[in-house]
Amino acid sequence: MTVAFIVSSLGFGGAEKHTLQLFNGLARFGFPTALAYLKREEHLLHEVDRASGTVWCAEFRMGWDFTGLTRLADWVRAINPGVIVCVNTYPLFYSQVARWLTGHRCRIIEIFHTTKPALLEQIKMSLVYAPFFNRCDCIVYVSAVQRAYWEGRGLRKELGVVIHNGVDTEYFDDSFTWDEKRGVRERFGFKRDDFVIGICAALRPEKKHEDLIEAVARLKSEGVPAHCLVIGDGPCRAAIESTIFRFGLENEVVITGFQTDVRPFLAACDCMTIVSTQVETFSLAALEAMAMSKPVVMSAVGGATEQVRNGDNGYLFPAGDVEALVAALRRLTNHKNCEKLGRAARRITEQEYALHKMINKYAALFGHNLGTDGVA
Repeated sequence: MTVAFIVSSLGFGGAEKHTLQLFNGLARFGFPTALAYLKREEHLLHEVDRASGTVWCAEFRMGWDFTGLTRLADWVRAINPGVIVCVNTYPLFYSQVARWLTGHRCRIIEIFHTTKPALLEQIKMSLVYAPFFNRCDCIVYVSAVQRAYWEGRGLRKELGVVIHNGVDTEYFDDSFTWDEKRGVRERFGFKRDDFVIGICAALRPEKKHEDLIEAVARLKSEGVPAHCLVIGDGPCRAAIESTIFRFGLENEVVITGFQTDVRPFLAACDCMTIVSTQVETFSLAALEAMAMSKPVVMSAVGGATEQVRNGDNGYLFPAGDVEALVAALRRLTNHKNCEKLGRAARRITEQEYALHKMINKYAALFGHNLGTDGVA
């Protein structure tokens, strides 16, 4: 029977990338699959493996769209799935209602990527979404911290399982030569002996790029040849550029803009950082950096403690504590220490967070819910 995925959109985002990893990866298990995205945002549509199953857009408008709901119910009726896999709250709500409208008896599995949402979303969760979560057949959390948070707020404990995110360790592998890395550095005005700190994140307020820029300024004042490669783009770019100018770091901090392939930029850095003050439930950016043999300096929020073992494959610091961030980065200016932690990061990723291991766990879960042994 078919495993049907329902996601809000195919726009840029960790949850969307995760959904496509599963949709594309399940083909080798023999599961018939289908994918519906509710809103026509299609930045990641090119990453869909069309051979894996059918793909359809429900053409939802903004807000509550009951016409779109009717179309979704017709799609569920036509697909006749054995399992509907919902990604986050909005698709869950509509999937539950669509199942009720069709009278279809399929099972619903929710994959939840959020911890501590904004206030408005917290209110919606309490008043609207929580009952729909508790009517699922299973809730998949992507970190143990996230599971504890939501089960402490009323989601049924017997429904919960934890499956950590995974990363393609064959694709994200630092096989770049030093000449290739040097070429990227020279493109941005960085020298061989510069200490290049990377951050790969959308330029949004909660990512706190400003804290990292201040840390670079402090390291520079100590005589460390610190530079920063900001990989990505977003609505806060002008504000971040203003911060760079305010600290006089126009030559030390460079924004690459959006990149379809981040690997050459990760490879050119000595270490990677995630400095968010809001919760990173289980960061794909951290996993990609770790797979590329980069130690990660990460704010201790959300699932960070499940990814970074302090002093082993990177360093944790209290969110918003720039002094602690500087101290962690300073320790990585020791080249031997940096390389040692980078090797450990790669090893841990291969052992625990490789993409095929994540997909195997989901295949077993879907197979159980379809009444098979993990293969459709």
